[in-house]
Amino acid sequence: MPAFLNNLFLTVVVFPSLAFASVTEYQTELERASWNFDGDKFQCRLIHDVSDFGQFILSQNAGGPLTLQLNSDWLPSTGIEASFRLLQPQWQSADEQADRRFGARWQSGHATMVQTAEGFLQSLELGWNWQAQLSDGQGQQWWVNSANVHGQPASLAMRRCRKQLLPMSYEQVRRLQLSYPSGSVEADGQMARYIDAAAQYTLADPRITKVLVDGHTDDEGDSLSNLVLSRTRADEIAARLVAAGVPADKLEIRGHGERFPLASNGSRNGRATNRRVTIRLVMNNDGTPISTDDELDLNATLPKSLNGQVTVK
Repeated sequence: MPAFLNNLFLTVVVFPSLAFASVTEYQTELERASWNFDGDKFQCRLIHDVSDFGQFILSQNAGGPLTLQLNSDWLPSTGIEASFRLLQPQWQSADEQADRRFGARWQSGHATMVQTAEGFLQSLELGWNWQAQLSDGQGQQWWVNSANVHGQPASLAMRRCRKQLLPMSYEQVRRLQLSYPSGSVEADGQMARYIDAAAQYTLADPRITKVLVDGHTDDEGDSLSNLVLSRTRADEIAARLVAAGVPADKLEIRGHGERFPLASNGSRNGRATNRRVTIRLVMNNDGTPISTDDELDLNATLPKSLNGQVTVK
């Protein structure tokens, strides 16, 4: 049994037994079949056209899972039961796993499967075909087959592309929040991962015009100390971004002290929420304001260049 089949999360789908079911099959002729790959750091896609029906699309976006989708040019948007299946070539030793079906969700004219899509990419490398089985529940069924012609080179290109995908998408990285222990200038948890993701996206997408770094504290201590602490936190994050390759002239850094809390400082959880640094990526024409969370009184910030240092006593 191919190893990839052992890793598939199996969902068996059985369409109701229909005495007079009508099955129509679709497959592109072998001489016309092709697998088209395109990809960059933001998205990788394999596209296989099926004559008179639509397309198989295996895709992955930055920060997202691998997804298998079948698009129909003419089936209704809803009311279709769908599953995917792996078809083993006749010249290979029979494998009972090839007869199993994997459930898919039908919506807006396409069937989508996420959890088990990895095995379908691996099967393409082994020369297997894909099949989508669709039913309207009223006796009409459609079986849509891929044609594995030159599928292996395309699948290998897909694998290479996936390795260089950005770790997070713009929607995931456009606003990041790092939390801090009380009085600390070192953020909690996965700070390095988020900083690296923000830096990689900024360097990859020329539409990013500015990176805003805003430091905040809770209300413990006096206001001036909090202002200095918030700026120190923001400077430390900015320095890490620069070390990761972000041009310093793209950074806008501010410390706001205890101003602009996200939660009440009357509770432990609220204070923990307010101790933060936000990293925000501003994309050209995306409408993101060059400011912090609310309208700022700039007199309440601590202006300082990135190269300057503030000592917290």
